[in-house]
Amino acid sequence: MGIIFSVITLKIRLPVGMRTIKTALCVLICLLIYKLFYYLDVRYSENIIVSFIHDYLFGTSPSFACIAAVICMQDTIENSVKFGISRIIGSVLGGVTSVILSLINSEVFSSRGDIFFCVFGVIFLIWLCNAIGKKEASSISVITFLLIIIGIDFAKPLVAAVNRTSGTTLGAAIAIIINRTIKKPE
Repeated sequence: MGIIFSVITLKIRLPVGMRTIKTALCVLICLLIYKLFYYLDVRYSENIIVSFIHDYLFGTSPSFACIAAVICMQDTIENSVKFGISRIIGSVLGGVTSVILSLINSEVFSSRGDIFFCVFGVIFLIWLCNAIGKKEASSISVITFLLIIIGIDFAKPLVAAVNRTSGTTLGAAIAIIINRTIKKPE
């Protein structure tokens, strides 16, 4: 009893900061949301709204939501918003570009990506992000584009683009909300 009492009364300081805890909480929330929609889709598979949200809006993998949440959890709320907007813009631009290029010539992309179209897409996206004054969105736009064009999601580029963008938006929004809600201890 004495050992338990002394452990309880000691102030134990964890070797992690508030940003680490908030980041882990964001990832947890993203995972729980995806698990919830998976559960609802399995349980209520005849419900078209639940199936649409699970299959088309968010997709089956929480990876992009979790990645966006980690990247968007910054030291200030302003930086979280800035990183979130950048990730969302980049995901939208990369997704739209991949869909347009896949529509131009689906025969070319049936072999998992044509070198010319991939290089053209990379150059175009970097140019576009610079032209609209969103240089910080160029890397995520190119990553999203390449994942859809040469990745496993090529069979349905529009669905993949929507999955990536909505997952990124969800993760960024959760990070911003958590960062705004949970303040540093004073």
